[in-house]
This record gives sequence, structure tokens and C-alpha cells, in this order.
Amino acid sequence: MQILALGALAVASCLGILGVEAGRLMSYPPHVRTKRGAYIVEFDSHISSAHVSKFQGMSDIAVSHHYTKAFNGISVSTENIDPTHLANVDGVKRVWPVRYYRPAACPRGASNSTDAYLHHMTGVERALKELGLNGKGVKIGIVDSGVDYNHPELGACWKTEGCPWQYGQDFVGDKYTQANPVIEPNPTPMDCDGHGTHVSGILAGQGPQVHGVAPGATYGMYRVFSCPDGTESFASDDIILQGIEAAHKDGLDIISLSLGESGWPEEPIGVATAKIVEDGVVVVAAAGNDGAGGLLTTSSPAVAHGVISVGSIDNWNVTAKPAIVTSDQGSKPVMLSTPGNANYTFDFESDVPLAFPDSNGANLNGCSKFSSDLAGKIAFVKRGDCTFNDKITNAYEAGADGVLCYNNESGLLGPTTTVPVPIPFVMISEKDGAYIADRLAAGPVFVKSPKGEYETFSSETGGQMSSFSAYGPSPELDMYPLISAPGGNIWSTYLLKDGGYASISGTSMAAPYISGTAALIKQAHPELSVEDITRLLISTGKPITDPSTSLKFSPFRSGGGLVNVYDAIQSRVQFDPPVLSINDSKVGPINGDSKLTSLGTVRWAARTITVHNYDSKKHMEISLDNMAGNSMSSLLANGSFTYKPRVWPADATGNVPDDTVPQVYSFNGKKVIKPGQSDSITVFIVAPKGLKDAEQWYYGGFVEFTVQWQNEKTTSKYNVPYGGYNGDYAAQQVLSPVSDGLPAIVDGTGNPIQDLSTLVIKENVTATLLYGLSMPSRLVEVNMVNSDTGESVGYIYNGYMDYAPKTCPQCTVPHISTTIWSYVSTDKEGKDNVKVPAGKYHALLRALLPRGDISNDKDYQVWKSGDFTVA
Repeated sequence: MQILALGALAVASCLGILGVEAGRLMSYPPHVRTKRGAYIVEFDSHISSAHVSKFQGMSDIAVSHHYTKAFNGISVSTENIDPTHLANVDGVKRVWPVRYYRPAACPRGASNSTDAYLHHMTGVERALKELGLNGKGVKIGIVDSGVDYNHPELGACWKTEGCPWQYGQDFVGDKYTQANPVIEPNPTPMDCDGHGTHVSGILAGQGPQVHGVAPGATYGMYRVFSCPDGTESFASDDIILQGIEAAHKDGLDIISLSLGESGWPEEPIGVATAKIVEDGVVVVAAAGNDGAGGLLTTSSPAVAHGVISVGSIDNWNVTAKPAIVTSDQGSKPVMLSTPGNANYTFDFESDVPLAFPDSNGANLNGCSKFSSDLAGKIAFVKRGDCTFNDKITNAYEAGADGVLCYNNESGLLGPTTTVPVPIPFVMISEKDGAYIADRLAAGPVFVKSPKGEYETFSSETGGQMSSFSAYGPSPELDMYPLISAPGGNIWSTYLLKDGGYASISGTSMAAPYISGTAALIKQAHPELSVEDITRLLISTGKPITDPSTSLKFSPFRSGGGLVNVYDAIQSRVQFDPPVLSINDSKVGPINGDSKLTSLGTVRWAARTITVHNYDSKKHMEISLDNMAGNSMSSLLANGSFTYKPRVWPADATGNVPDDTVPQVYSFNGKKVIKPGQSDSITVFIVAPKGLKDAEQWYYGGFVEFTVQWQNEKTTSKYNVPYGGYNGDYAAQQVLSPVSDGLPAIVDGTGNPIQDLSTLVIKENVTATLLYGLSMPSRLVEVNMVNSDTGESVGYIYNGYMDYAPKTCPQCTVPHISTTIWSYVSTDKEGKDNVKVPAGKYHALLRALLPRGDISNDKDYQVWKSGDFTVA
């Protein structure tokens, strides 16, 4: 096997056989869960809704839903029609398979109310108490799993006079499963999962335990998620589209989406939410929980144009289930995470011994078979190198009664285990884990955790970015997320049958928080547009200091920082654009300043920011400064790949050369702007020239504006986040690093085939090609190529996909698999299969580079396998 240069490749295009224009028939990667025989058909923007009649007249096609408000198109179901026929109908822009989505939340646990301090830090407390705001008159739609509207802190009502719940409906019912998607909606969107009820409390909680951000708003709940199917709920995008469109038709002001999957803005929900924003509706979406995958992991629809994407910040105080650890140093309580499977809680009434996986201290991560007999003991392992499922399986097979796993970074992660293993799996912090590891190396350590006991802990990561919160930028280098809010360890309402309250972590919790702040702004300033509200939220956000570097977290991590809605409401100034995405740059000197004429090959970009003074009586004096953020890279100093981003500066010593952090300059950075007037300021953003291009740094920071108002003593601070890439963005590697062991061709047991010359593919003998993507790719193809002629005979099964997401071992998508067998597909849907003639072949994997041209072979990264035989 070898990785080829990023050069030309002669491969016959199977699309020519079909006669379907490239980009009209979409195909998801094989790991993406799709609904059999179901498609979403998007019409061209100029096509009228009457176009649906063409499809209603087709035999073997059932038009499931006609979208007219948020999305121009239909959803259809068919068992017999090739989707290429749908794509070939005049006026069709794109055809998508229907895919499934999940809520953007981690498992739940128990805690108590910490709303008071949380609202204090975000300005919500001042907005409610000092300004008398509560969201009254604003209508908010929640598209989620439903709501337990009988909860006393959520009004205990449904669509009665004075009830907060005046809109909404159920779109799925309780019988809806992936295996049998029977849709029988209930009369009301009663929640059977809990996620939507938790989200609702963050927005609408009436107290005394849960105090929502906008308790006076009017709400609609549009239930699109199933009841838990095993360990999780799901929703298909054709149903989500119905929920979004219904909320839009009901005339709601804000739509809150705590859902997502790795994706692109061109996907149906992204298209729909962008359209709604254009119609003047605020749409807020969770950025996603794939932070373990590092850069470029923000999900869809958070990456849709105009949507307010939200990152998560950890809560400052957490009340959670403790474990009492006893060693030669005495007893110490440590905070436990929520369990990996809610059905198996970490309840041990008396001391149980802890044990390493192996007596010699090896295999600390628990990723290989345990050599120790752990009967009657709890396995003590460290996070990393394999999945939580691997760890709990190995522990269970060794006889363990449970697993205590400690984090490999600061903070506490809520794990998820999905294998049918009947023992509890919980996590503790890195700091507590290091303490236990030292004590266990010195002698016996015991742990107990009686059922029903809870303790309040001060979070060591309170106010910092949550480790699970997804990173930007978008695949096109646009800035995401846009703002951050509390989402780690949030106490809120839950199903009454399950106790009524729960603590859950996720960007699912941060998104409704921002939806609530948008409602407070809209109540205070009903004349503001979606763009105005977005600008205010971002510019008044508070950039967050990374304690490990003393610089600010990159805006590709936090957006504008921690929301402060009081400052947003009181602001008399706006900045346009609210963020500066540096997706193009120049090289060479900047004339006009001696500091900038000798830049050499350093990259820079000029951006113009328009400043609006909305005070009708006072002029404002404005000046600017630079607040540098961390730079981040997916490459370590030795050049090897890392999913957890390498950060510059490397520590918090403060000895950071100026040329290793981005700089901001302006020749007209001081202005006096008259009442009700606007003016423009041009800034020059200079990439950190002291950092090597080859190390692939994403840099960023904040243009900090100081405003002094006429006859006022105090000043106000505002920020415009900026971010870019220090190098040629289009030249990055798209395929996963060799260190991941991918790409690889494996046999039926999952073992890599070292010598492919021994592989003989027959009717009953197949192999699997596994590969990963270190960044999203617009198009990925896997062809089977005749090694003698160099001609492609077709796509390997599941060998074509549009808009492929980034993968990583700990992400929602760990890798992508395709099947090598004696047939190939001549269409990208895998429906037209032909027998492969006997001979020598190899697999050819092509992934489109960032901003690449689909029709240009030079714009692909290419991998070629060794030769194998098809008999």
C-alpha cells in the first residue's frame, strides 16, 4: 500500500454512465443511519410548490410531506424507484437519502439547583431583576423529544389559558423505531425520553428548583424524536423538517435546536434553517459534542448560514453522586460522572477494592484483555486509546463489578456505553484519578458509593470550555461556534416518572440558554433583526481565559466567549460583521507602517468593520486593541497527528514572543462617531509568523474595542472575534494519519491483511476497507481499479459519498468502512451492480481537498492499496 502524491489520476467517472448532473444526487457515508427507501427532494429556488404534482403522478412513489415554508421540496418513500430518476426530474436541485439525527446531550445524573450563580455569570440575573425582563411577548419553538408539560415547574398545563405551552404537536408517536418507523402521533407532544423536558426547563423553568432564562415567554414544543430505542432516541431529518416548518408556520420568533450530526450547511436541515433565518426568525443550534475529535467537528445544522451556533461552558458548581475512596491516606470523596448506561448505576453500599487491569500496572487504559482476575473488584482504568465500550467489555470479561475510569484531561466527562454489559461505568476527574493511581500503586484502595447520597463540588473547570464541546471552523473555514453558554452539568426539569429533575451535559443545554437570552433581547428591543441580535450576542460575549496558556480560548473553540445578555441588551453600539473569518490572505508587506513593511512571507488580511452608534444623543470615542487567543494545530511538534489539538503557547509562563501570536493593526483605529451615525475601521490581521506553515496552525483572537461615551466616566468593552489558518488551507491532508492504522483492508474478523497478494475475492469471500478523514471532505470515492489497465470498473460497495464528516476514534464517527466483494456499483447509490471480471485489482481511495474542484483530479488526496485477486 502507498499514499500517492496529490496529483492527477485517470479514473473513469461512473456518473457519466448515469447521466445525472454531479451534485444533484447526494450520498451519505455508510456509517450514517438512513431510512430505507426514503428521500428528501429539494427543488430549485425558482420552482413553485405546484411542482410537487409531477411526483404525485409517478407510480411507486408516495409523497410523504410537502414542505412549503422553511424548505422548497418534498419527502418521498419508494421501494422500487431508483433515486436517480428523482434527481433527473426537471427543477430538482438535490436529492438526499433521509438520515437520522440524535440529541446533542450526554447522559443524565443527579444534582441540585445552581441557577443563581450561573445566571449571575451570564447577565441573566441582572436582566431579570434589574430590567424586569422575562421573555414576555416572545414566542419560542423547541424542536425536540417533547415535554412533560405536567411538570409543576413547566406550568402543569397544555394550551389552556395562561399556559406557557400554546403551540406544538407530536410528529412521531411512541411506536416509532428505526427498525419499524411506524408514525402514529399522539394528541400532544408528551415526552417519553426526557431530553426535551430538560431543554424546556433551561428556557421556561418557573422555580423553585429550576429557574429558566425566559420564564415569561410563550412556548411551542414540536416533538420529532422517538422514545429511547435501546439507549438513545433518534429522529429522521424528514420529520425534523416537518417540526421546523410547523414552528415557522406558527409564527414563532425563535426556534431552538438541541440536535445535530456531523455535517455541512448544504444538508436539508441546514438549507431549511438558513431559509428561516432569511425570513426573520432567530434559529439557535447546538454546536455538537464531538470535542474529542478536535478541530472541524461542529455539527449540522449549527454550521448553517445565519444560524447562531452555540458552544458549551462548564457549570461552576456541581452537586453529584460521590465515591468515598479509602487508602493509606484516609478517606476522600471524589465526584462521579453520570453512568455510561443509566440502567447500571454506581451503587456500592460498602467498600469494594479497586484494581488495575494488570497486576504489573500495564494496560492502564484497559484497551486489551485484562490479565488480572477482577472478581469482586472494580476496574480502575484511564481514558484514551480505545472506546468506553472496549474498556467496560474487557473489565466485565475479567469479572469486575464495575469500572471507574479517570479522565486524561481536566474536567469531568459524561461517558456513554452502548454494549449490553450489566455493570456500571463512571468517570472521575484527571486530578482525582492521578491521586487514586498513586495510592493504588502504593497499596490497597477501596471505594464505596451508597445509593441516594449526593454532595456539592466546586468544579475545577467551571467557567471554562467543556471538553465535549465541538470545535470549529466549518469545512470552508468559517467561524463556528459563534457564542458559548453554560452546558456542562446543568440541573433542569426531567420526566416526572423519573424523578422530575436531572443534571445533563451537552451543547444541547447551551443552545436553549442562548435561545432564552435572544428572547430577553427581543423583548427589550422588538425592532431588532436576527442579524442585530446575533451581532449583540457575539460582541458583548466575554472571551474566556485558558488557564493552561494565559491567553484566551480560540474563537474557533468559544466563538465570542461566554454570553452576557445584560450587556447585550444595554449596548448602544453594533459591529458589522460580528466575526472575521480569514479564509483568504495575502503575503508581503503592508504599506503605511514601518512595523508592517518588512513582513516578508507572513500572511495577512485586511478587513473593514463598520461601527454603528445607536445613541441618538451622545457621540462615542472608540479605540481598538488586540486580544490574542490560542493557536491550535492537529500536528504535534514531531509532526505526528493528534485529535486533541496542540495549543500554542505551550504553557502559561507568559514568555510568548509577539511573532508567535496573531497581531492586529489599524491606521484609523481611533474614531469619534456622532450620535446615530456609523463609521468604518480597517484592520490588518497578521498571522503568527513565528509559527511554521508546516505545523498547520489555526490562529485567532479578538479585536477589542473600547468605547468612551460623551460625558460618561466608565468605558465599555466589545469584541469582534477573528480566526484564520496559517498556511495553504487547500494543501492539508484529508485522510486520517498513518498512526491511526488507516486506511487498511481487513478480513472478516477485523484483522488487517498484511499481504494483499494472498487475498482472493469470491462470491462468498469479502474484505473491508477501513479509512478515516482528518477533516471533512466534500466528496470521497472508493473505486476498484483493474491493475493491468488502470481503468476503474466501478465503485466498491458504499464507495461514494458527498459531504463526508471528519472521523476520529472517540468521535460519533470513528471511521468509515466499505466492502470489497465480487460486484461493484456503477452508480453512487449502489443500486446498479455488475460482476467484476476475474483479474488483478486494487482499491483507489480519493478524498477531495478543502475548497477543491470536484472535476479536477489534482484536487484530491489519493490512496492506493496493494493488488488483490478477484476470482
